Amino acid sequence: MKQLAWFERQFTFDLLPAMLPFYLERLEGTIARLHQKVKDVEEELLSTKFDGKWSVKENIGHLAEVDEVSFKRIDEMVNEDAVLSPAVFAPQDYNPWPIEKVMSYFEKKRRANLGKYRLLSEEQMKRGALHPRLQVKLTPVDLAWFDAEHDDHHLLKINAILKR
Repeated sequence: MKQLAWFERQFTFDLLPAMLPFYLERLEGTIARLHQKVKDVEEELLSTKFDGKWSVKENIGHLAEVDEVSFKRIDEMVNEDAVLSPAVFAPQDYNPWPIEKVMSYFEKKRRANLGKYRLLSEEQMKRGALHPRLQVKLTPVDLAWFDAEHDDHHLLKINAILKR
């Protein structure tokens, strides 16, 4: 089945604060899902790039990098900055890293975000700022859902690699 490209997807936001626990469950669940996917898989396969696309390790590292951006953006939303920081990445080469190190890096970044989300008051969850690419105002609740959708996008990419 053909998968819609990430940048072709369209999103509708303005999500209710009461939805945040559902999105945090998905975000936290990505940790276990990734551990299950890479369990007992050879390092060579996890580092292999097929058709010039990212490897499994690069997909996981990218999710950690996105979490770094999201960590900053949560504060920007709560502070009601006009525009969120752009998602500018200086990607590392994760392929030489053992999978345990890539997973640890991802898990550290993800748990930091989960902790930050859980400290937000309901009033803070309603604050927001303009997303520079999407050109819509996002709240922390919107960002959590957006990032959960992004996780699923990369989990599907990882599935495709592992099924080769």
